[in-house]
Parts: sequence; C-alpha cells; structure tokens
Amino acid sequence: MPDSGQVIVSMSGLVKRYPGVLALAGADLDLRRGEILGLVGKNGAGKSTVIKVLAGVEKPDGGELLIDGAPPPAHYASHIAHQMGLAFVHQEIGNFPGLTVAENIALGARYPRRLGLFIAKRRLRDGVSEVLRRLHTDIDPGADVAELTTVQQRVVMIGRALYHRARLLVLDEPSTALTGREIDQLHSIARQLRDDGASILYVSHRLEEILSLTDRVAVMRDGRVILERPTRQLSHRELVEAIAGEAPAGAVTERPWVRADERATASTPLLRVRHLARPPAVKDVSFDLYPGEILGLAGLIGSGRTELARLLSGADRSTGGIVDVAGHALRLKSPADAIRAGIALLPEDRRYEGLVLDFGVRENVTLASLSEHRRGRLPLTSRRREAAATEEMVSRLTIQTPTVEQQVRRLSGGNQQKVVVAKWLVRHGQLKVLIFDEPTQGVDVGAKEEIFRLIRRIADRDRGTAAIVISSEFEELTRLCTRVIALREGAVAGTAEGNDITEQMLVSLVYGEGAGTTVEGVDRVDAQS
Repeated sequence: MPDSGQVIVSMSGLVKRYPGVLALAGADLDLRRGEILGLVGKNGAGKSTVIKVLAGVEKPDGGELLIDGAPPPAHYASHIAHQMGLAFVHQEIGNFPGLTVAENIALGARYPRRLGLFIAKRRLRDGVSEVLRRLHTDIDPGADVAELTTVQQRVVMIGRALYHRARLLVLDEPSTALTGREIDQLHSIARQLRDDGASILYVSHRLEEILSLTDRVAVMRDGRVILERPTRQLSHRELVEAIAGEAPAGAVTERPWVRADERATASTPLLRVRHLARPPAVKDVSFDLYPGEILGLAGLIGSGRTELARLLSGADRSTGGIVDVAGHALRLKSPADAIRAGIALLPEDRRYEGLVLDFGVRENVTLASLSEHRRGRLPLTSRRREAAATEEMVSRLTIQTPTVEQQVRRLSGGNQQKVVVAKWLVRHGQLKVLIFDEPTQGVDVGAKEEIFRLIRRIADRDRGTAAIVISSEFEELTRLCTRVIALREGAVAGTAEGNDITEQMLVSLVYGEGAGTTVEGVDRVDAQS
C-alpha cells in the first residue's frame, strides 16, 4: 500500500452557519493518500456540510481548508474542486440515460475528436475501457447506461472520477439499495483504488461496512469531529456510543404518553398495519396505533421512513400487506382514498408538495376542503366562508401574516409549516391520523415549540385521533412521542416506549446495536398479527 502519511486535504476549525442552525462548530479532519477514511454520525451531525465545503458548494464561515497544504483559490467552487482532483459520488444516481457508458464516464471532459468535428468513438471507447479494466468490471462501454444495474451505475460514476484522474474520491452512502454481493463488489473496487494510491472518504450509516472496509474512522456529533481512531482499535459498540453521546441530565421529561395497559383497554387500534411492503424501500412493517398516541418513526437515510409514510397516505401503492382504520381494511390507490379513510400526510418538502407558493394563505388553507366552503349547493366556493375558516386557523395557530390573502412564499418557514397544518385542521373532524414528515425542518426554535404543541393537541384520545411523526432529530422524538418505532433498511428494528425513549436507545436500534433487544411494545404487535 502506498504511504498514507501524505495529507491531501486538511480541514481545521471549520464553521458553517445556516439560519437558526450551526452546522459545523469547529470541525477538524484530514484526508490522507492511500487510505479509506470512514465518516459516521447521526443525521444532522455535519457530515453533509463537510462534503459540501470540500466540494466548493458551500463556503465556510470560519476555519481553514487546505488542499495539498495550501488554501484553495478565493473563487473555489465545484469546477475548481474537480480540476484539483476531487470527485464526489453521491447517493443519488448521477448518470444520464440515453447516453452510453463511455459517454457518461467521459462526461465533463473533452471527448476525443476526429477532423475537429466528430466524436472519435473508438478512441473514447478505448480510453473508457482502460478505466473499466482498472475497476475489474465487464461493463460494455457501448451499452446504454439506463440498462445497467444499480451497482453498475455506481461503478460508472466511480469510473467517471478515474477518467478525470481524481486522487480523492468521496463516496456518500454508496451502498444504499445494493445487495450483499453488490456491496462486496463495491468494497473490492474501493480497496483497489486505495491500493493504487487514491484517498477515499467513505460516508455510511452501515457500521458493519465502516468496520470491515475502512482504515480510519471519524465520528461527527453536533458539527464537530469528536472521535478519530484507526478502525482496528474500534468496536461496533464503541462506535454506537460515540455517535449517540451521553444522555443530557434531565433529558427524559414527563410526557402524556398512552401506556401499554391503556392501549390494551381499546377494543380496536385506530390504525392497524400488517406486513406492509414495497421493496426495496419498505420490506415488512407491522404496528398498531391507538387513539391519543404520537408515534415516532426513527431511522437513517435509506431506512424507509418517508416511503412508509407515502404508502400509508396513498401516495405510493404497496405490493403487499394490510392497512386498516378502526377495523375497516383499506385499498389505498391514491391520497384521496387515504383522506377519505381519515389519513393525511404533511410532506417533508412543504414548499413544493404541501403548498402552492403563489397562492395566498386563504387559498392554501382551504385547498383540501373546498367542498365545505361552497355557496349553498352551487359548485362554487364562497370566499367569505373561506376567509372566515382561514382567519380562525390563523388565530388558533398564531400564523404570522398581515392578511389571509398574503402570498405563502412570503411567509417564514415556521409559518409556512403552520399553513400546511391548518389545511388539514380545517377538516380535522374527518381525519383520524395525521402523518408529519420532518415537521420542524427549517424552522426556528420558537416555531418548533409551537408545532410540538399543535401535534400534542391533534393526538386526542377522546376525539379518537393520533399522529405519526418522522424526524431526523432523535431529540425531537424523545420529547414528543409516546412510542417510537426504529426502522432499518425497510423493516422494523425495534420499538421504544416511555422512559426507554432516549437518544441512546434510538441510535442503538437504528445502527443495529440494539438488534434483538426487546423494549416494551416490540412483541405485542407480533402477538396480534
């Protein structure tokens, strides 16, 4: 193996602030030649921001970035990073269907020409074939990239980096959606590149990968690198403990949760889910939801949280399993079917999936309940009735807007989220289950607390309603939820309830350390299946 002492990239004291968020709080990290460095941490720990700074997508607010011992140019951006030999393979497939493998790999470089006008396809194919030989793959350079498997698509993306003579390769969650055999193939390629002298930053939430593949591991928490050690000196449990951190004093607070014995008195669950599936994202999920509960869904990237929410809300169709509300089996073919059954989803991307930004507050609030604001029996809406219903919601949710006709795009993130909530509260009498996907994303601390209060009011045992909350912030789930289901790779990894809902427990479950540990509520669903 080449000498791994040479530092290619050095990050020292990096600081990056976003509105209301300190994403990097003095992060230090070195990337060395001939080494695979694993980077791990909870969602929001700062991993993605480190990558964005390294890629020139974001500029740090403080600290120092050195490449080959010198600061990058003042106008450092993605194309400069590319020219300096830094390449990035993201989780999302970044190839172009309709182009050949060779054309995709050479994308961004000048294709070889003949007569100065035409692409010299043979020379292009020969150059790409040499790259593919280095990757020990039999992919045909002339094949349409759209015909390749997922792992082959990722090999093409890595091949593009080699074609451009990259010396540092960032692999961001590269094994998502790959089978065990495909992961082995990917790891073999990474080791070969390392042995050839490349530097690799490998970001993954699969700790088994990190421990088996990498030479060194860095753990991020709260915008800092809090542990950096040779991989051979770390165990799975030590990694989990470093990622989770210590529980803050007084972290467990009194919550109005619905205990197991209280659920047992209910004759029928409000929502009953059995073996729901849509592979590969959701493989086998079962749970019960009772009136008054706030059920949390915890998981990492690729765990299937959002995909599960889309199945429950009819946005996607399942390939198997049962969903019923109050004892009535559902056939969810569309969101309209779910809404009629009493289930509604407040999506993660509220700006583009939950709102019409150019509409006013009134139009957005009443969008899902237009039939309730008609002029008598006419198929026309009454603007006066819409305004009255909206003003009630504005007052009830303290939405900060000068008028109900204000364009929603002009509101703050927190107030936009409240408008999405208001849209469903207007017809709350018809809804039984509200699903919140990242409800506090992009909102300030004050708005978060208001949204928490709203969710607690929505989950009402006497009214027979409940809420499901998806959040990347485990601290939010510990404060808000009566019960939390941890998902890992499309299946239930475990359940925590009551005082067992701690960040440490959730981290253990989603990373696999808690696999096989029975927490109150885990076995009860299986017994009822």
